[in-house]
Amino acid sequence: MVGIVVVSHSYKLAVGVLDLVEQMTQGQVPIAAAGGIDDPDNPIGTDTFMVQAAIESVYSDEGVVVLMDLGSAVLSAETAKEFLPPIQQSNVYLCEAPLVEGTISAAIQALVTTDVEQILSEARTCLSHKTNQLHLSGNVPPVQTEVKSSPTCPTEPSGMLECRLVIHNHQGLHARPAARLVKVAAQFEANISIGVSGDNASQVSAKSINQVMMLAVKSGQSVVIKATGSDSFEAIIALQRLVADRFGEPDQPPTVPPPDSPAVPDPDPTTNPWSGISVCAGMVMGRAKRYQQGLIDLPDRQAESPTQEQVRLQRAITAVHDELTAIRQQYQYRSEQESAIFEAHQLLLTDPTLHKQLEHRIDHDGLTAEAAWKACLNELIEQYRALSDPYMQTKAVDWLDIGQRVLRVLTGHRAIRFELDEPAILITSDLTPSEAVSLDPSSVIGLCTEAGSATSHTAIILRGLGIPTLVGLGQPLAGVAEDTLLLLNGNTGNLWVEPSARQQASWQVEYDQWLAAQRLFEQQRQQPARTKDQQPLTLLTNIATIADLSVALTQGAQGVGLLRTELLYSQQHNPPSEMEQAAYYQALAEKIEDGPLTIRTLDAGGDKPLPYLNHALEANPFLGRRGIRACLAQPEILQTQLRAILRVSVGHQFKILLPMISCLTEVRAVKQILQTVQTDLRQEGVPFEEKIPLGIMIELPSAVIMADLLAQEVDFFSLGTNDLAQYSMAADRTNPEVAGLADFFHPALLRLIRQTVQAAERANIGLSICGEMASDPLAAPLLLGLGLTEFSLNGPAIPHIKQALARVTIGQAKQMAQTALGLESAEAVRRYLKVT
Repeated sequence: MVGIVVVSHSYKLAVGVLDLVEQMTQGQVPIAAAGGIDDPDNPIGTDTFMVQAAIESVYSDEGVVVLMDLGSAVLSAETAKEFLPPIQQSNVYLCEAPLVEGTISAAIQALVTTDVEQILSEARTCLSHKTNQLHLSGNVPPVQTEVKSSPTCPTEPSGMLECRLVIHNHQGLHARPAARLVKVAAQFEANISIGVSGDNASQVSAKSINQVMMLAVKSGQSVVIKATGSDSFEAIIALQRLVADRFGEPDQPPTVPPPDSPAVPDPDPTTNPWSGISVCAGMVMGRAKRYQQGLIDLPDRQAESPTQEQVRLQRAITAVHDELTAIRQQYQYRSEQESAIFEAHQLLLTDPTLHKQLEHRIDHDGLTAEAAWKACLNELIEQYRALSDPYMQTKAVDWLDIGQRVLRVLTGHRAIRFELDEPAILITSDLTPSEAVSLDPSSVIGLCTEAGSATSHTAIILRGLGIPTLVGLGQPLAGVAEDTLLLLNGNTGNLWVEPSARQQASWQVEYDQWLAAQRLFEQQRQQPARTKDQQPLTLLTNIATIADLSVALTQGAQGVGLLRTELLYSQQHNPPSEMEQAAYYQALAEKIEDGPLTIRTLDAGGDKPLPYLNHALEANPFLGRRGIRACLAQPEILQTQLRAILRVSVGHQFKILLPMISCLTEVRAVKQILQTVQTDLRQEGVPFEEKIPLGIMIELPSAVIMADLLAQEVDFFSLGTNDLAQYSMAADRTNPEVAGLADFFHPALLRLIRQTVQAAERANIGLSICGEMASDPLAAPLLLGLGLTEFSLNGPAIPHIKQALARVTIGQAKQMAQTALGLESAEAVRRYLKVT
């Protein structure tokens, strides 16, 4: 959901607007206020760092809209945005609408859409309603919005199954989700097609990745999937689940800034810097070295027999497929997102529609393998470039990349190499993903391209390499000569070409300030978490990927309090093997120098279905075979996961966490399976840590009620406030009609938390909180007062929770908690915490 931030000179005004909006939206819209300054004598003003903290507290990849009053509020908001990482800056929108009316309009619009442009439009036209009422102007047409619906159940007209689904992925059906859709569809015998809702002519084969991508389905658009055949029902259900699970992408996918139109560089580079699109932050000075993309020329040869040309082409495609497999394995445990890029390339290579076209070119047109491949390749590239969606246009580069790989094999050209005599800033027209993975950050210290996009696959790889990069600088970059001195600022998107002595001096001052700020932030974020009265606290992190862990460790995480293992299971259509899982856990553990790795066993079902879990469709999956119930129903899945964990446990601080525990019987059943696995490993001579702590998630009211008895069976509790809120309030958090009731500030939930804390204290076992509540700076002091001293949260939130906890003493926090427990509603608790 899009977040809202209110920036005002007055603290009371900012809180008042926030309070008004929360009452009108029932607290369903993430909103934060940054008002006034911390000066008792002169509290009127704005603070850049308060604005930055407010933005970060409601940030999501769907965007943040910031509304301000006048003067320094605007300046503070602009500066706060610049302090954000570049990948977040383009998701933050400063809105010039009136503060009160604009905030209300934006928040209400955010309830029904994640389209930031619609939200901004509604905020900007907010006064039209008032002026109409006062007869001061003519009517202004309201902005039309479309509420996203949930997947509908399949219907069966004339033997054909059909369902309508809404695509929620941030970039729509781009290469990676399209690849997963095709992989699922290909598992079934049924004829499956997909098209844009309302356009029957758009139906294409769901087993052709090119045809699926060519639909250019955007986030929020509806698609219609049709299936005919003996297993059409199973196919529709599997595809429904895939879409509901966002194609296996994380709930907060690591998205990047939307493509922008870069400013045309000033013709006089001695006066102004050139402007581009920042892909990776950082500042570097260096000499330009040009890389010329070498398109491979076709050899002058006649076609042999069609059969021989087909064999040559298939051998080349197989060789490239193997190359991509090697690259995927290289990235598999370093960056799932980058690994998925090359998985999508493999599916593009094996697209059945493409192979039919190639066969026709060779058999009927008499072309050589090289000529047939290049002809089909050029057609595909032009088709992608002709699409109206700028994001999908960038996928032409992927086909250029794949095409060059196959042609290199067919013609015997050598693989890409970048050979530089000294570190330099590389300048080029554009880069393909294959070229990007070949870069060495020790020699290529910066990169500038004429074309490119911040959302391309190449951009994702460059961010992973950490090379400061500007793309979209335009044709003038082609005129930059070798060895020209360049100053690249990836933080602002600026490039100085042949800078004057004065510009170099100014840039150096800015670089020194940036470097000093980076070092100071590094020192601060690595400081241990403490309360105002110096009581030590533990801040762990929730992760799903190695990339998540890398981010969290840079933010000061002391270990992992929750590893969500569902991503391992959702990325393939069979359960991962013991060795696959073991390698993944080992890779994560090696990144944690000294801290726990708490591995939650598979938590499937509900909003996280998996196609290979053998259970029938349920009327209410959230109250069905979910979490530990699903694993106990298929114990072989749990056994494999426990074996993988134990296999690599020696020398690491592993913990095992069981999800959705509702009673003692479930805990004892898992302990029996664990004992069996341990016995088997001993007999096989596999060493493992004998005393791995076993814990349970406290996320059901029954677990809270039985917490005193459950505590005698396990070594620690972990509070899952997301599900505990929804189950205690009987409110499905995925249903917008009632999701607002599942509010973790509700006194009922606070009392359940306190009861759990008391049970853990009496049993002298560990206790942490890993739900969304742990990442909320407003909630942190309250949780501390309820007795929690170990928090597990999203990596980017760690510095803000550390700061929030450092402002209060244990005594102050306990007083806050005592008062909050006596209030009547979530709204009342929020209001109290905001003024405390």
